[in-house]
Amino acid sequence: MATSTSHPRTSGGSAAPSPLRRGPAGSRGLAWAVLAGAVLQVVAPVVQSLGLGSSPGEGAGADLLITPVGWAFSIWGVIYTLALAQAVAVLVRGADSVPRALQVAQVVLYLGGAVWIVCAAVDSSVATAVALLVMAVAGVAGALVAARSALPAGWFGALTRAAAGLYGGWVTAALFLNLSTAAVALDLADVADLGWQLGALAVAAATLVVVTLATRGLVAYAVAGGWALVGIAVTGSADGTTAVVVTALVALAVLAGATLLAQRRASR
Repeated sequence: MATSTSHPRTSGGSAAPSPLRRGPAGSRGLAWAVLAGAVLQVVAPVVQSLGLGSSPGEGAGADLLITPVGWAFSIWGVIYTLALAQAVAVLVRGADSVPRALQVAQVVLYLGGAVWIVCAAVDSSVATAVALLVMAVAGVAGALVAARSALPAGWFGALTRAAAGLYGGWVTAALFLNLSTAAVALDLADVADLGWQLGALAVAAATLVVVTLATRGLVAYAVAGGWALVGIAVTGSADGTTAVVVTALVALAVLAGATLLAQRRASR
């Protein structure tokens, strides 16, 4: 059943009184495609069981100074679980309960995720970065649609925003790591040079802040980006790289501030 734009939007518990946009409703065919993509990206890591290359979950490629600590990549488990749960929920509740634009973004994102895993498994840094670029565009698009659409109130809307936001925030951060890894693989940058890596981290943080503001402070998006920054700070601390720790923590504080500011503006 299509929802009315009179439903308040919740973003981390804040209600926005202003009416939200609602584009064309989703279709059942697209809903099944979203579920298929969500399942495919979960089973794609079987490539690692064949002994090919490295695990993308551990940040395959060059050992960059701005790589999050290993345990930070465990967020993929949460992301995949939310993606599956949300895809099933749409089929149960009705495909027209979500915008078609969100479904299209999810199909591209999930299929791109499966391709990315295979590219990382065969140690192709450039192909991995290209796949992440496609995923990041789709992930940000999905987060924007989820944040700005009149989704049903209650658990379904919260689940949809959490699934879209967490995935979008994490792939935004992952994009810059993979682009940096590709730059090293192409001999365009020195893995031991801290300067350009701090620049990449700053650009990644700025992107996270801009998108967070655009999503009106979508908490799940900011949390995923913040998780990446925490992981980077832990790596910097372990390596004794103070500049990385300071940059990551400052970026984290700015991201948190931007989230609160965006939510306050949205609630007016």
